Amino acid sequence: MSTIVVAQKNGFACIGADTLSSLGSLRQKASHVVNSSKITQIGDTVIGLTGTSASLVVLNSYFANPDRLADFSSTNAIFETLRHAHYHLKNEYFMAAAPDKGEEYETTQFYGLAANPHGIFAIYSYRSAQQFHRFWSAGSGRDFALGAMQAVYEQAETAEEIVRAGLHASAEFDSGTGAPFEVISIPLIDARASRATRRVTPSKRVRRA
Repeated sequence: MSTIVVAQKNGFACIGADTLSSLGSLRQKASHVVNSSKITQIGDTVIGLTGTSASLVVLNSYFANPDRLADFSSTNAIFETLRHAHYHLKNEYFMAAAPDKGEEYETTQFYGLAANPHGIFAIYSYRSAQQFHRFWSAGSGRDFALGAMQAVYEQAETAEEIVRAGLHASAEFDSGTGAPFEVISIPLIDARASRATRRVTPSKRVRRA
């Protein structure tokens, strides 16, 4: 039970997530839990995952090895990265790769969103990915977030405004979503290139609100 959102506008990509976790009907707010974050950074990519909190632990552990392929720059690169990871996730992390015998392929138990200087992406359990032009959301509050982001996109000046609108709507109406929110903005590669003569380093801002 989570809501993850991404947006891009005016040279920036932004990703945000709520910090509420649940054990059945028991709600665990960030004020009670130290490790309440649902997002992590791998290289220049920030990833937010929905579902079990174990997935984020596994993701961090797996990519802590610098020898692992970790390319999230395109949909094809994400597929190859997760295809290489699948073998190790099964054998080293005991991932249940085929919970449903009717599946066409074994599944990798990651579902979420990613933002990096190349854009905003969704990551699916079959290791495929989609890239988006404007925004997207994942998790239990997805529908509320998508509606809110659609409503504000044209008027908003920044990707962060759009992300926060989605998170606030989800927290208002979805029982599995709760504040505070974690939000990170990343300059897109085109914006970075336009500043190259000034040697500007990508700025990543983490905020809770």
